[in-house]
Amino acid sequence: MTTAVSLLGRLRHEFGFGPEAPTETRKASPGLVLAMLDEATEAGLRGLSSIPADKKVLLGRLLVEIRDVRRRLHAAPSSSGVVGAADFAGAVRRLRGAETVAGLSRSVCSEAAVMTGLGCVLLSEVHDNAWTIVETQFEKGSAPDVNALASTAIAPGSPEDEAVQKRAAVLVLPNPQLSAGNSSAVAGVSVFGAGGYVVAPIAVSTGVIGLIHASRADERNPSISERDLLDAFVVSFGTLFERALVSERLTEQKRLIVERLQEESREAEGLSNAEVVFGKPSGSGAASLSPVPLPSHCRAPGLAELTRREREVFQLLAAGKSNTEIADELVISVFTVKSHVKKILRKLGAMNRSEAIYRYLEMTDSDTSSRRTT
Repeated sequence: MTTAVSLLGRLRHEFGFGPEAPTETRKASPGLVLAMLDEATEAGLRGLSSIPADKKVLLGRLLVEIRDVRRRLHAAPSSSGVVGAADFAGAVRRLRGAETVAGLSRSVCSEAAVMTGLGCVLLSEVHDNAWTIVETQFEKGSAPDVNALASTAIAPGSPEDEAVQKRAAVLVLPNPQLSAGNSSAVAGVSVFGAGGYVVAPIAVSTGVIGLIHASRADERNPSISERDLLDAFVVSFGTLFERALVSERLTEQKRLIVERLQEESREAEGLSNAEVVFGKPSGSGAASLSPVPLPSHCRAPGLAELTRREREVFQLLAAGKSNTEIADELVISVFTVKSHVKKILRKLGAMNRSEAIYRYLEMTDSDTSSRRTT
């Protein structure tokens, strides 16, 4: 703590960046100092380009020292049961910096441990009424065997079930006499520590998607204030998680749209540069690929629903031509051909192209047979 405050003072005095360092180190909580170190690092990086070249090396070294002290403070378990607004804001701010879903998942356990002082933290996903562990954080030397809990069903009436149903953190104490108010008495929670644990649901707009379990590595019981603190922290995490998830999905949608537009652009360019000829191309194999005209009076189920363009696509499809060849033949895009094929399959009740072609052949064969009979 003293080193961190000293580095903050140096950055402010020598370069004019970052917040004012606290005057009394003893009154500064680890969370507050961590938040100030984050702010100082961002201020230093922003101002790096504005200082003279001879001072850039000195500032860079100072920022590296700040980073190292921040890592040590972040890894140290909190010994205080009281967390201020600045501590909470600092933890949420560091989570926000993760930006991606994967980054948030990797960071939340360590941040929850620092925030609450509960050294054992598990992050799990909730699927099909069961929770599966995906990330863990344990104090050095206190890691229990969690293999048996890799995937656990959410039993009715269990603390996990209560947390999911109420969307609120639940304090679990193994001693029934200590379980009063909003606590749950559950035996055999030694995996989370002999003193019990807290389980908090990760809720988004669609429901509960995960759980966070937290406990002490020693024999002490988690407190109600720690339960409430973890609950508030997990609510913030859920908001950040959903925001990152929506952002990633939008990015993926944008990528797919750009790829489709690029494909359409290439097809349009190919059409504009294509050689213009009169008549139909001839060559080896052309006769075998010539479509058989679809009988207009055929009463096959679904055929009457086909539009004129869909009938043209259907004939070429039955002739064995690919989507690209059909697109060239009808002077439309491949994307449009795919759309027509999907509609044809749906209207004919066919599962795939092969079944549609088989039905086409049945139609043409039956029509030929009827003509021979008459």
